[in-house]
Amino acid sequence: MRGERAPRLHRWWTVLTVPLLASCGNELALDPQGPGAVQIANSWWILYWAAVAVCLIVFAALFAAVWRRRQSAEHPQAEVRGKAVVLWGGAVIPLLLLIATTVLILLGMRWLDAAPPEDALAVRVTGHMFWWELEYPDAGFATANELHIPVGQPVRLELESADVIHSFWVPQLHGKTELVPGRTNELVIQADAPGVYEGFCAEFCGQGHSHMRLLVVAQMPAEFDQWLEQQAADASPPDTELAEQGREVFGRLICSNCHSVRGVSEAVVEAGPDLTHLGSRSTLAARTLPNTRSQLANWITDPQGIKPGTQMPATPMTGQELDALIEFLGVAE
Repeated sequence: MRGERAPRLHRWWTVLTVPLLASCGNELALDPQGPGAVQIANSWWILYWAAVAVCLIVFAALFAAVWRRRQSAEHPQAEVRGKAVVLWGGAVIPLLLLIATTVLILLGMRWLDAAPPEDALAVRVTGHMFWWELEYPDAGFATANELHIPVGQPVRLELESADVIHSFWVPQLHGKTELVPGRTNELVIQADAPGVYEGFCAEFCGQGHSHMRLLVVAQMPAEFDQWLEQQAADASPPDTELAEQGREVFGRLICSNCHSVRGVSEAVVEAGPDLTHLGSRSTLAARTLPNTRSQLANWITDPQGIKPGTQMPATPMTGQELDALIEFLGVAE
């Protein structure tokens, strides 16, 4: 009997613990690093403790009612008091708690809808299958998959989609906001401390959805201004023979049909990320790979094997052409 009981207990333990583990899917949302995320985390904790309080009150009322029911045969007034306990503990007090919780949540939501300052930095974020285009209109350039913002300053994001519905989510800075084709939504984010924060597409958008990620790099204002100036500059012309060969390869093959390198090669149709200053980015293919020469070579020759569903086709070339192309793109070891 003991041997049969153990598997049964194991099954029940699995049933009880799986929902608890599933609720811990992204702990980043409970480690807020910006005012929007702080408000959302506070609302979560309010709901959590309100739910705990309601459960405790309801179970206490149920226990008291059952106890008084057993005593009602000897003490007729016990049944009346038991009904009063059920009414107050099971209905009135939980209802008051839920009303108070709702009011607090609505006040927090009103704060989240506050308009940003007129001089706030604006960034246009466009979701593609399956990468992020990040345009800084005032500085006149675009980059991809790595959003840089100044610490302590609100940033207004103009969210758009180039194809299907996506959802922009950086859990430590703010909540989710949809990117809908033909519509522009706005989201104001702010980082209170320098650091690198993980972002995701939170709306299933196709085969490559799980690899549609980004980084938000929060920098001190002086450091951010320096980055902005460096990114706004055109790419430097090739300064070595190998890099010059790489520029020729970039223009001759299909690379230049979809990608631009400002000041060197402009794409007819910008279907892929702008590759200007590619070497300054920390990842490739929307955080799928680290940005190294070997990983870039793997990505160019077999993108579907690394990120199924990507719109980028494989580009056959010789080893010498590949070395030259990577040199031209400026990616270090």
